[in-house]
Amino acid sequence: MKRPLLALLLTLASVPGPAAATRANASWPLIRDAFLQRGFKVVEIHPRCQEKNLFGLYERLSRTIIVCPRGNQTDTLLHEGWHAVQSRCLRGRPVLTVDQLNQGLSRADRRDLSLYDARQQGREAEARVMARLPPDRYFTFVDRYCAPAAPGGATAPVAAQEAPPAAPAPGPAQGRAR
Repeated sequence: MKRPLLALLLTLASVPGPAAATRANASWPLIRDAFLQRGFKVVEIHPRCQEKNLFGLYERLSRTIIVCPRGNQTDTLLHEGWHAVQSRCLRGRPVLTVDQLNQGLSRADRRDLSLYDARQQGREAEARVMARLPPDRYFTFVDRYCAPAAPGGATAPVAAQEAPPAAPAPGPAQGRAR
């Protein structure tokens, strides 16, 4: 029997404004290290960071998560990190259902997603929802879907088990360009 999705959610503290970004960025070293331990590359300085509205990206060819020095870097790392999981381990296969995405997306997310090509909207929506999970829950799913890093930093795909619950929609002003 399925439990209601919202009953599975952990409540995320949402404090708008600079205090939220400061609090979230305080966990940056721990989250960055968690990605590094799992064989992902994380860089903070990259030529693409000169693009005005770019907060981060995942480069498939170099298998690098790029987090630009602006905005909430922790949130960006979690978001772009999920794109890395999608690419390296899930090979584009979605984890969340349409219902889970709909429950986890804010109005601002839906508005932002309309700017993406229709083929990218599902992956982008999933990365936004997954990035809102608490880090311990998030990395439980990273570990579920990506086998531990092999020598040389490669990760192997892992068969999907249960889908993670969607996170609650964010507070106001948490949408951002990617």
